[in-house]
Amino acid sequence: MKIINLEDGKLNSTESSILNLINNDPDFFCTHSIQEVSKESNVSPSTMTRVCQKLGFKSFKSTQMFVYEKSRMQSGYYKLGEDNTIEEIIHNVRGAGIYTINETLNSIDVKEIEEISKKIYSSKRVIIFGLEQQQISASSFVLNLSRINIMAQNVSNIHNYVQRTIFFDENDFAIFITRTGWTKEILESIKWTYNKNIPMLVLTADREITIEQLEKEVDVTKIHMIETQTISNDKIKYPSISSVPGEMIIFDLIFNIIVSQNEKYREMFKKTAEISLNWNFEGKF
Repeated sequence: MKIINLEDGKLNSTESSILNLINNDPDFFCTHSIQEVSKESNVSPSTMTRVCQKLGFKSFKSTQMFVYEKSRMQSGYYKLGEDNTIEEIIHNVRGAGIYTINETLNSIDVKEIEEISKKIYSSKRVIIFGLEQQQISASSFVLNLSRINIMAQNVSNIHNYVQRTIFFDENDFAIFITRTGWTKEILESIKWTYNKNIPMLVLTADREITIEQLEKEVDVTKIHMIETQTISNDKIKYPSISSVPGEMIIFDLIFNIIVSQNEKYREMFKKTAEISLNWNFEGKF
């Protein structure tokens, strides 16, 4: 569980070593002076300050405060234990859910999610490919898109996917959901979609493995990819289910961006809410 999420490609080796120290030993980072932390990272205090500012903080001290608060929250909410009692099961499920939602949203690139939302809104057709439990989030998103007249469908196998996208082009949009990052059906469909120049979003719980599996045949810098953050822990008995909250929150975010940036949709939902209230409380539309 990372304290600060930042892609390695955005950091040089010195900056990466400091970030690794923060994520791997937050207690040391929070309880020692800037001189001591700098010495541990083999950098000067001035470099330490510069890296903290690059990470978005005003100073080393403000970075320490953030790391302390977040590590404390993780230890309380995210630390999983045994599930021998109902109370322990509740704690574990809550911790996993809170972690997935918080960390997935914290790692979102604002410009990228806005671009994804615009592409989905302007697409002629949208298709979502997910297996097993990923069909839950896919079906929910398709239902929401249908409420704003965006033509969308979800499929659960490669045969249906290819049949339904054979006439797709750059004016359409494809979304893939993979928990492990190495499911063959998903990977082959991504490659096929890439070769047809169809814009796409890949939701994965393991970005590193997904890129590793694709990079020989796909320029991954040309596709959108979002990592849903999940706790990797043997206490999670149903990992495929635990990844669903991250997928749902991403789809919910995209839907809200589309609606909030289009006045006609805001007015439509306002009228829909009024109709529902009239029916529920007065028995008429």
